[in-house]
Amino acid sequence: MERGQELYVQERYLEAAEEFKAAYEAQPSGAFLYNAAVAYERNADYGRAADYFARYLEADPNAVDADEVRRRVDLLRTRAAGQGAARDGGAGVVVGVAGGTQAGGGTDPGDPAAAGEGAGEGAAGQDGQDAAAIAASEAALTVAIGETTAEQMKSLVSIRTNPAGAQVTIRRGEVNVTSGPAPLAPTVDHGQYRVVVEHPDYRTVEASVNVRPGHMYVVIVEMSQGQFMGNLRVTSDVPGARVFLDDHDAGEVGRTPWSNVVPVGTHRVWVERPGYDSHELEVDVALGETTETAVELNRSTDGRVRVSANIRGARIFIDGNHVGDVPWEGAVAAGPHRVEVAADGMKRYGARIDVERGQMTPVRVRLRPSPDRGGAWATLVAGALFVGGGVTAAVIGADIRSELEAERDAGALANDDQRITTGQILFIAADIAFGVAVVLGGLSLYYFLSDSLPDSTGTVLEPRDWAVAPFITPTGAGAAGSWSF
Repeated sequence: MERGQELYVQERYLEAAEEFKAAYEAQPSGAFLYNAAVAYERNADYGRAADYFARYLEADPNAVDADEVRRRVDLLRTRAAGQGAARDGGAGVVVGVAGGTQAGGGTDPGDPAAAGEGAGEGAAGQDGQDAAAIAASEAALTVAIGETTAEQMKSLVSIRTNPAGAQVTIRRGEVNVTSGPAPLAPTVDHGQYRVVVEHPDYRTVEASVNVRPGHMYVVIVEMSQGQFMGNLRVTSDVPGARVFLDDHDAGEVGRTPWSNVVPVGTHRVWVERPGYDSHELEVDVALGETTETAVELNRSTDGRVRVSANIRGARIFIDGNHVGDVPWEGAVAAGPHRVEVAADGMKRYGARIDVERGQMTPVRVRLRPSPDRGGAWATLVAGALFVGGGVTAAVIGADIRSELEAERDAGALANDDQRITTGQILFIAADIAFGVAVVLGGLSLYYFLSDSLPDSTGTVLEPRDWAVAPFITPTGAGAAGSWSF
């Protein structure tokens, strides 16, 4: 209905009428018929204006302004007939509201004087005072036709209760405008009203509603809570943002665009989306109206990095600092960084990444096994043992040689002393041990340095926003953000 009023104010009367008719198709109400009639009237389409005023009376025969609208219908039909006569070249007779006649192209049937004359000449049994009263009434309507403002449009107040069937009374001042069981959807003029809702099993609740012209109000009452409800709609320029209401710790209530009924009053709303700064605000939800809040999200100064790998639990390092284990996602200052992934028995992976503010940089890593160094360690240990054995043999041999040299100098050394052979054997064994140790050391070095297995690999994807997936809810459609790999 609000769209129709906007078009009416812009003097786009035919479009406004179509908007009101579409609203009537969606929810039949006399208010839409009345406003469509007013729009046609302002467009000088008197025939259709009369038709829609008549339909308004059929929809609401007990309307407070029913008598005035009936007279308006008669006058509009007279004017419509006059338009037809004018199109036919003035040949025709138009019957006035008061019963007078008018030849085509003659006096305007809406003219008070002409109406008074017709009443005096054609209405048998009518005295001059009756004719004057009719003429005055018609004159007032004549002034009104074509000059109805948007402020005079009807509004619709739709009242629903949970549970249904509660007794609803709408008052304006001390006057009961209407009453009945819920759901109730009366057509009303603009102004201040008091809505009272009663149910035998719940306490009575009441609230004021300020009805503006040409608007539709949906009043929802939760009798169990004793609260009037309003509709809150939250949107964001980046769809799929999470919405939190009143208690952030309670978790999100939905994703933008989000709409739901909430108790009337002040509420705190948080709107959050990864890659953007959190937005917090207070909104006042009015009775019967849809409170719309549009949020513009700003890019975060940080970015995010997500690392996945084929080895769960692999350690992740950012600029040399251990930040977590695979799988990992976290905030990282925008700019260049070095990411590394390591795991026992696997080759270490490292790469340079550029983190964009407010965006996700995904890194996918495939760690590959490092070569088995068992052989290298075995040959190294064996070589060390041979070195130790060679050193031992050389030391013992040196001691025997020293003893033999001392005895020889003293002239007490026998030529067949077995120690001479033993010393020679020890020196030969030491030389062999040192030779074997050198060979084993070389093999160990080779085993440590050789690597026939492929290196670990990784892919740094381009920084990006999260993927956007559409969704549909009972209150609208939109898109939700998510990203996975």
